[in-house]
Amino acid sequence: MKSPCPILPALLLAIALVSGCARGSVDPAQYQAASCPELDDAIGANSKDITATAVRRGKVANWKPPFWVPGVERGVDAIKGRQTTKIERLQGQGNTLIAERARRC
Repeated sequence: MKSPCPILPALLLAIALVSGCARGSVDPAQYQAASCPELDDAIGANSKDITATAVRRGKVANWKPPFWVPGVERGVDAIKGRQTTKIERLQGQGNTLIAERARRC
């Protein structure tokens, strides 16, 4: 059965790839108050978030959209850019966590 709107499947795929599960981690303001096991847990959650985001970015990068869908290449580029920004932000948080753990534990 064909979809009544050809853009709908592409839109749903994009939404599914962009959405992710938020994980609880140690708040940056609470790094000094966190215990060593809490820092370890936060580093692990941060690493999982980075990996999951990189996998989603790779799936988007490898997706070949239909040529007849207008503007889809710009959408794919926008999604990849947002995911790259998120990875860079998560890496910065991870480096902060690792430095704090090295300083205290």
